[in-house]
Amino acid sequence: MNDPVHAVLRFDDGVPVAVDGETLTVPEAIRELNFRAGVVRSSLGSVALRVARAALGPGSGEVDISLYEGRVVGLVCRSEESLTTSLAESCVQ
Repeated sequence: MNDPVHAVLRFDDGVPVAVDGETLTVPEAIRELNFRAGVVRSSLGSVALRVARAALGPGSGEVDISLYEGRVVGLVCRSEESLTTSLAESCVQ
């Protein structure tokens, strides 16, 4: 049995710009997600980006995404505002 694949997707103004901190173009991000999931010529990477983008909403932020057996099985979204607020709060302490 395969383990789920996890990645952190970064969006700037609704455009995916990085996977796990590595700056990538949209086609590169799709290929990277497909590669990690062990699929070739699949729409999984594209679907994962669209689902993550829809879950995040407009703007910028990060989405932790989990892929398993050809499906998106988990999402955690953090908007740019929540990332900035969390960082500011941790710096104040």
